[in-house]
Amino acid sequence: MNVRDARKDDARDLAYLINLAGEGMPEYLWRRMAAEGESPMAVGIERAGREEGGFSYRHARVCVHRGRVLGMILDYRLPDPYDLAALADCPSVVRPLVRLEARVPGSWYINALATYPDARGKGVARLLMAQAEASAIAAGCETLSLIVASENRPARRLYDRQGFDEIASLPVIAYPGCRHGGEWQLMTRALDTG
Repeated sequence: MNVRDARKDDARDLAYLINLAGEGMPEYLWRRMAAEGESPMAVGIERAGREEGGFSYRHARVCVHRGRVLGMILDYRLPDPYDLAALADCPSVVRPLVRLEARVPGSWYINALATYPDARGKGVARLLMAQAEASAIAAGCETLSLIVASENRPARRLYDRQGFDEIASLPVIAYPGCRHGGEWQLMTRALDTG
């Protein structure tokens, strides 16, 4: 297995995996963006293939084995200061996430981490997390941050084992296709930059 920067031709894998990591919220949002007759996944694939934007292949890395994508991570540095002026323009289901992100300005944010179901338990997530840590240190960040649904127990266990601590939470706002309820939990881990 190796980790490489995502490419535009990884857009289909990226769309599938970000929807998995995003608890079905991406598909819900893509459905709202889709033109008549267009599938939500087609919208996601198009967005993943963009050159710019938070969800762009340019912010993603993939773990590959024998030419097959096994998992992905979408991560980047959050702005500092973090501007909440446009919060009212965000869909209501996204607002808790944006509010939590704003609590950790300048941190290296793991927006999404997902592994194909048949590749779980093989070290893919740990390998991608190690890559995120190296990127964060190279960018001069002192903290890793992420948000996870409290009811997503497998992901929560992974982040606990990786040394993340919960620092804040806000309720999940239910949406069609919502896979987990409970709360969105903001978790952080200090980096050893010395």
